[in-house]
Amino acid sequence: MAPKSLNRFWPTAGLAIVAGMRTMAPLSALSGYLSKAPLPLLTGFPFGFLQKKSVAIGLKVLTLAEMAADKAPDTPPRIVNAGLIGRAVSGAIVGAAIYKSRKGSAIGGAILGGTVAIAATYATYFLRKKVVAASPVNDPTIGGIEDMIALQGASFIL
Repeated sequence: MAPKSLNRFWPTAGLAIVAGMRTMAPLSALSGYLSKAPLPLLTGFPFGFLQKKSVAIGLKVLTLAEMAADKAPDTPPRIVNAGLIGRAVSGAIVGAAIYKSRKGSAIGGAILGGTVAIAATYATYFLRKKVVAASPVNDPTIGGIEDMIALQGASFIL
């Protein structure tokens, strides 16, 4: 009987959903995880750099900067091209790294991660707009709640 394959789909999909909320959060979470427990399958892989402690620290700083910038009134919506592309790339990198680390196709993981991140970007954007419109709570506060969901979600997935 063949050994049960490691699950790749759900961690990739979950972190890609987080990428739809916050571009840097899934990269930061995955890098933090991998820097504490490097995986041999990622050695020499283009995204193997995620296993370095210095990268994990840098991504945490970038995550905090993104979360602060999200609250500024002049921050463009996440669904504009630059925001959408960044989230798709984040989801694709996370998907490729997860799939590669679990003996799967890095290309398949990248396609899954990027696709889910794009869908989640639109879903979370319109959900946030709807919540803000329907409640007395202002947008930056809802954004802070979204930050907490993204961080806790990423840490739960890993």
